[in-house]
Amino acid sequence: MSHSTDPKPAWAHSDAWTGLALMVTGGIAAWLARGFDQMSRSYPLVLGWVLVGLGALLLLNALRHKTPSVSFRIPGQVALLAALILGLWTMALSGGLGYLLPTFVMQLCFILLCGSCGLAQAAIIAATITGVSYLAFIVGLGVRLPATLLPWLV
Repeated sequence: MSHSTDPKPAWAHSDAWTGLALMVTGGIAAWLARGFDQMSRSYPLVLGWVLVGLGALLLLNALRHKTPSVSFRIPGQVALLAALILGLWTMALSGGLGYLLPTFVMQLCFILLCGSCGLAQAAIIAATITGVSYLAFIVGLGVRLPATLLPWLV
């Protein structure tokens, strides 16, 4: 990533926008948590306020210090691909394709997007994450999944 040396206004700094995004996301999460029952409300409410606080710290840091800003070009492209992958996973999961196959493909795409390992190693890691998450959430915690068109795919 390239660092710019010319001074820019604080609102043009990448940390300012990231902090603002964290604050908005946390605020929305905290607001939505108000509608949860008493037992389910505390975790998303606290997590939402933690995001607001961390975002505020990041925003204040960007406003106070004149540090070089990082270009959003490459991270923006990666974030767009990640959002697309997550959207496709959500559509596959809610469209009846089960949990295991869409989750494995999503994890594989994320790992390959990071570029940290080859296809074989990425497939092993994706299978492990998928299996552990299935055991933890579906078997262990009893999270219900949307109905599947292919029950043998789980």
